[in-house]
Amino acid sequence: MPIERRSSSAQIRSILIAIVTVVFVATLGYAVFRAATGQKTSVTKGSDGGRWNTGTAQTKADEIAERGPILIPDPAGAQRLPIYISHIGNDPDTGWYVFEARPPDAPDDCFISWDRDAEEFTAPCVDDTYPADGDGLRNFEATVTKDGDLIIDFTPGPTTTTTSSPE
Repeated sequence: MPIERRSSSAQIRSILIAIVTVVFVATLGYAVFRAATGQKTSVTKGSDGGRWNTGTAQTKADEIAERGPILIPDPAGAQRLPIYISHIGNDPDTGWYVFEARPPDAPDDCFISWDRDAEEFTAPCVDDTYPADGDGLRNFEATVTKDGDLIIDFTPGPTTTTTSSPE
């Protein structure tokens, strides 16, 4: 039985395709691993929590004005702390509220949802409602830097709503 002879350029092309495939598969596997372990975020973690730069406050304010508060499943990717980002008012530098999307003492699968018509959050699993500023829910501090970025501080402890920050 005859054996096919390949030119050296065909062999090089085959080797390059194999190398690119291996690199792609390794990169994909690494990305899946990071996503599964919650390491895909820009939250800066320390021993006492972390801060997350969500991007431009103006962009977030525009999106919230058009679609309502933004639900983030978990900024750290671990699916343990879903949050809502809410904005009240016309000034993108103030009026920011960030709070946990799970009512206090509610089951893990109980989440609040935005009711656009009533302009409030509802939690049918505990038969309760919450205002757009998340009063009654666990809040996190949100500040806007002088560059216009919205920063959320997840550091444990009592937090308040927003003011401008000279960062």
